[in-house]
Amino acid sequence: MIETIFKGNKYRFCKSDKGNYWIGISGRGGNLYPGQHCIAPVCLWSQLQETAIESGHSRSDFLTEKPEKKASVRGPRKSKKPSISIF
Repeated sequence: MIETIFKGNKYRFCKSDKGNYWIGISGRGGNLYPGQHCIAPVCLWSQLQETAIESGHSRSDFLTEKPEKKASVRGPRKSKKPSISIF
């Protein structure tokens, strides 16, 4: 769990299968503070990440692994013989 203090407010970085996000934990408020347990505005995410890295967290903690692409399997090819297709 990664927590950082930015402009007097405490934020937590959350990882999930659907995506990563920052939530507000506690603080005195401000223009962009979302409130307790609410997702922080996206415009703050890069600044929050920089603050966390400066406080000793690794940059790799914020990276997510991308799922491997599955090889697509093509369907059978049509024969090159003349044929009539009716749909």
